[in-house]
Amino acid sequence: MINFFRWLAGYVEFVFEGGFNEGFINECYNKGIHIYSVMQEQGRLRARCSAGTYKRLHRVALHNSGRLSITKRRGLVFPFLKLRSRPGIFAGALCFVMIVNYMGGFIWNLEIVGNNAVTNSEITDFLEEIGFTVGSHWSRADRDKIENLMMASFDDCAWVHINRIGSTARVEINETVEKPEITDNSVITNVKASKDGIIVKAQVYDGWQVANKGDSVVKGDLLVTGIYESEKKKTNLFAHARGEFIAQVKEPVSITVSRQQSFKTYTEKKVFKSLHFFSLKIPLYIGTSKYINSDVTVKNNYIKVNGITLPIGISEKTVKIYTMKTQTLSDRALTKLVNEQVEKYVKNELANAEIIKKDIHISLNSDEASAKGYILCLEDIAQEIKISQKQ
Repeated sequence: MINFFRWLAGYVEFVFEGGFNEGFINECYNKGIHIYSVMQEQGRLRARCSAGTYKRLHRVALHNSGRLSITKRRGLVFPFLKLRSRPGIFAGALCFVMIVNYMGGFIWNLEIVGNNAVTNSEITDFLEEIGFTVGSHWSRADRDKIENLMMASFDDCAWVHINRIGSTARVEINETVEKPEITDNSVITNVKASKDGIIVKAQVYDGWQVANKGDSVVKGDLLVTGIYESEKKKTNLFAHARGEFIAQVKEPVSITVSRQQSFKTYTEKKVFKSLHFFSLKIPLYIGTSKYINSDVTVKNNYIKVNGITLPIGISEKTVKIYTMKTQTLSDRALTKLVNEQVEKYVKNELANAEIIKKDIHISLNSDEASAKGYILCLEDIAQEIKISQKQ
């Protein structure tokens, strides 16, 4: 360990010759000049001392009628001594340290962990809106405020914490665990029909069954009762009525579509480029990039090093300018549009139903087209209705 510190400070190995060796050693000792690894060979004295001590040895050598010569130089200090006449190197090194220190104050990478229900793109878009993104400065980021905003904006986030790991912002998310629905059997309910239909399957889990397979029911009919009059006990029994009633339901369809349809006609396409350097954005164009009637897409091309995106690069903003026009649809195009609306209705309104049959007729006139008919499907029409014991 001592040798290591001597190497850091720098030391020289020298030879004293042509003089009185013992006198040289004694005078060094008396003047507090530290030399070590002393040895004599062929009338000469070989020893070592620190780089700063060597200058003091010349006068001692003259007093003892000898001369000094350096045989070896060892240590970290000597390479830098050669650069004393080049101050630009030291200035450049100092600037480099200052630049690295300044760059370390920016967010170079954004890492999101712990999220499942909320996607990375949703989180990054939200953080970008509030100004916390790659290229932002750490000093401008109020992490406590950002964490509270995220928990208030995303219901699935139970806990959010933003850690600073070097130049990486790690957003750690702990999502809420959805609790399974637990049936409260203390609540008295009836099961009634939510729609008109013919029951094709009946399964009662609790309560007393009223409707059976093959029965025709209308909306509001009682399927399962939660109140039972017991003749033996001469009192009423209560239950949380539950059940599944799959019924054949005829869903009416009535959709109208105008023959006059508005659509976009793109007239011009422009691309605007900007240079991004951390939080600094430098436009590489002259004029404005904002237009009233336009569709805008942005593509960012950032520099990547070892899979990490740096906040330096070029962004391309593509603006497609359009005008709104009105078109009168042909019978064929209008019929196609009506069918698309019917399929959209089925997808949105009857997502949980099993489609058996579609009986829909399309009629056309000079102004519009209409689709009317019904869709025959199988769906669960059981609906729990809370009741009180006073009923």
